[in-house]
Amino acid sequence: MSLRTLVCPYEPELINGFHEREIAVRVDSPSLVREAGNAVRNSGNRLLCVILDSAQPVDAVPFEDGWSGIPILLTAPAAGEFRSIVHKLPLLRSLNLKIYLSSTNENIRDARILSSLGLSCALRIEPGAVDWEALSDLMTYALCGRAPHAPIDPFDYISRNYDSKVHLKWGAVYLDDPEKYFHLDKEKNVALSCKEAVAGQFIGCLDDIERAEPEEIARRTDAWSRNFTGFSPCATCEGFKLCMGSLRPEDEITEGCTAFFSETLETLEALYAQEQRAGKDHVWRL
Repeated sequence: MSLRTLVCPYEPELINGFHEREIAVRVDSPSLVREAGNAVRNSGNRLLCVILDSAQPVDAVPFEDGWSGIPILLTAPAAGEFRSIVHKLPLLRSLNLKIYLSSTNENIRDARILSSLGLSCALRIEPGAVDWEALSDLMTYALCGRAPHAPIDPFDYISRNYDSKVHLKWGAVYLDDPEKYFHLDKEKNVALSCKEAVAGQFIGCLDDIERAEPEEIARRTDAWSRNFTGFSPCATCEGFKLCMGSLRPEDEITEGCTAFFSETLETLEALYAQEQRAGKDHVWRL
């Protein structure tokens, strides 16, 4: 079994118990960002990133020059006031920073502004009330916008990893991929996603799981295939190869997500065709 990247809380004793592992370390205070990052690097492990879970909007986070060189994944409830963010732009652009927001209408709008300011960001798209048209507009901007802008995930990840011949899993954008990431608590109990770790839904202890991988991981990895047993609106969706049923709404009303992922596929195919034509002469020459 390949060793997963570990997503764990900042607990020095826990981190020092690992060796030559890739670790994403989670903190809830800006004052711990530098300390946590250095702790992982000094422990003989590899730092993927420091995850800063902020209860404050982006504009209120006290960013520091000392964070330079530390990959930071900032989760925040909102962007906040852009006039405050603009004042901090030189510092923010100097950091190795990605900003994660939920996919509310306000955050969909603000992700575009953050990107236009040169700040990399990501929207967490989850089943529920999503403004799919607004998300489609953002997707088009992210993939086709000609004006310089920073990457917006999951669209950037999807476009970089898209292959028309295979289905695409993009949970890795959120470090939620059981084939690549384990989420731990301080006792080394394993959850298969961030949400499950927060809810205390663990499948066992890391040492036991890495000795003999439980069937639950295989079931989770192949969960997409259950859309083809019984009736599922996802089974006939044109955009299934991108969503794979992961955003199937509880009310089974799939018009919005179907239109969104179908449009995303069309956009990706058009971009691929453009790349294939790139460099070829379209006008005759002597």
